[in-house]
Amino acid sequence: MKRITLALSFLFAAAAAAQLLRNPGFEEQGEDGSISHWGGRAPYYSIDRSTARSGEASLHFNHAETTPYVLCPQKIILDKNKEYRFGCWVKSSGMKGDGPTICVQWYDAEGKFLGGCYPSGVKDTNSEWKFVEGFIKRIPEKAATFDITCYARKGSTGRAWFDDVFLEEWAQPPLSQITTDHYRHLTAGIPVTVFVGVNVSPNVQMEALSKQPLLVVAPDGSQKHYRASRIEADALVFTIPTAELAPGDYNVQFSTITPITNELVSRSLTLRRVAAMPERKAYIDSHQRLILDGEPFFPIGLYFGGCTEKDVAYLRDSAFNCIMPYHGLKRETLDMLHDAQVKVIYSVKDFYANKGNTKTTEEGEAKVTATINSPKDHPAIMAWYINDEMPLTRLPELSAHRDLVEKLDPGRPSWVVLYQIDEIRDYIPSFDVIGTDPYPIPKSAPARALDWAQRTTNGVFGAHAVWMVPQIFNWAAYWKGYGHSEEEIAACRAPTLAEMRAMAWMCVAGGANGLVFYSWFDLGRMEKTIAEGGRALRPDLVDPFDKRWDEVKQVAADLKNFADVLLATDTPLAITATADSAPELGYRLYGKDGATWLLVVNSSHEKAAVGSFQAPMPLQQLTHERSPRDQQGVVANNSISITLAPLQHAWLCVKALP
Repeated sequence: MKRITLALSFLFAAAAAAQLLRNPGFEEQGEDGSISHWGGRAPYYSIDRSTARSGEASLHFNHAETTPYVLCPQKIILDKNKEYRFGCWVKSSGMKGDGPTICVQWYDAEGKFLGGCYPSGVKDTNSEWKFVEGFIKRIPEKAATFDITCYARKGSTGRAWFDDVFLEEWAQPPLSQITTDHYRHLTAGIPVTVFVGVNVSPNVQMEALSKQPLLVVAPDGSQKHYRASRIEADALVFTIPTAELAPGDYNVQFSTITPITNELVSRSLTLRRVAAMPERKAYIDSHQRLILDGEPFFPIGLYFGGCTEKDVAYLRDSAFNCIMPYHGLKRETLDMLHDAQVKVIYSVKDFYANKGNTKTTEEGEAKVTATINSPKDHPAIMAWYINDEMPLTRLPELSAHRDLVEKLDPGRPSWVVLYQIDEIRDYIPSFDVIGTDPYPIPKSAPARALDWAQRTTNGVFGAHAVWMVPQIFNWAAYWKGYGHSEEEIAACRAPTLAEMRAMAWMCVAGGANGLVFYSWFDLGRMEKTIAEGGRALRPDLVDPFDKRWDEVKQVAADLKNFADVLLATDTPLAITATADSAPELGYRLYGKDGATWLLVVNSSHEKAAVGSFQAPMPLQQLTHERSPRDQQGVVANNSISITLAPLQHAWLCVKALP
């Protein structure tokens, strides 16, 4: 099926934008040999006059060790009311690690780091010049100082060159993406809600934009226009009464003129009206639930590498119902998993041009085709894993990859996982199901899980299923050899049971329709020291597998205990948080058997939080045995109040008084 069409100019700069950097081509050099206007530390950074993409020089990075971690920054001035585009050209030789890239960062008035924009860059060795760019759409209000930095990511070794760096004002297009609330935009006559994303900026007036109609073009060329049924903060929402449409493919399109360049900007998708819905092994329903073999299914999964008979035995003794193995599985392994009632999200994530051993697009398509066609008849497979954090610059390839997977197996959804939390909406054409992977422990607060789940759900307008990826691993398993000091590695730890449990429920409260934890293979990596073949630096940092697995199983069991509620689809009461309810609380409502279930979770790891909620009618509280007594809350008339300790969650069950 044809997906969303998107012009290559979905990200574009204003015409004739002015360069805002000094010495962007590294032609200027100080009398002492330093790089004018740049802070690159010698001998790691120098001017190379034998290599250049343009002009007569480039910036040369040369580092044989992973430490020290060195950067080449330039102080810049940014206007918080404007948007910017930046980038450079890079190439490398003998490069190992995540390689050369560029970033822009911002700090408050006291110099405290606040964040930045970090393009993915170019990994490993690339002998040809490659283009890297980033887009700054929002700058925090507290930001006071800024820099742009050429660097090789932490732990990288080898040689790299940077040239033709640029920073310029930029205007993002007024429209982001378009999608519907129907899986793969397929309908048998049920009304379809269309979401048109708007990139809100001082140049875009939502009220004026809302006067533009949504155009629906029938197969015979006839047209219908629809006005927005509602206006949201960053989206226009339309309703198409598809019962009146004859079966066929309809082009749904929204167009407007960009205020900066007066160019026409359009977003479109293909809506397919069918007489009856097709039979499918698995699909996403209107409640964003996975329907598998005709039954609703809440994924409680684990990332795997491969999978052995011993691994399957562990899974049998747990509440986990699916896995995502990086490696291909033999049919006998799929048979074992099927017998254990464990489903598989099968990976085809690596088959892109210039990724791993795949050199061309054609080679990648052939590998995807062979990998899917071989096992797709197996009942253990529930979905396909098609993208693991690849950059937005490859969106056309990612979307084509999704389309190919649907063509090869229309009976199963495709899932992608991203860390690019600010770009979720831009990726919409490239997936059926989305997940993000907040891994905060120990450097950040567990509350990131709630924040990312909410932003992921909002990023897809609540119209796509969200399978989040919570952290259960210890970052120390990855940091050795990547430029981190032994002190940093020793300070790492796995999340505690309380943190894992809270982050799982934060993801659910934030909108998740499934959870796939990262990862099974990490649980045993800290059980031995490096000398013994493990990842622990010292014996005192050893983390026994049995203890970790027992805690992870408890979290999975907690989720399974509420699976019937998580999959329920009755309409809940319109309960809302009051203005004085603690902002640290995340909550979500479910309707089941005439009752409303309210999930509340305290995302703070430091302080208790008081939740206050209100219903439009008097309530009665129903007793249940799934939450401890200290989590039952107080229901009085039409109000609910509850106090939760740090990282505590609760389920309250209420019903309208007769």
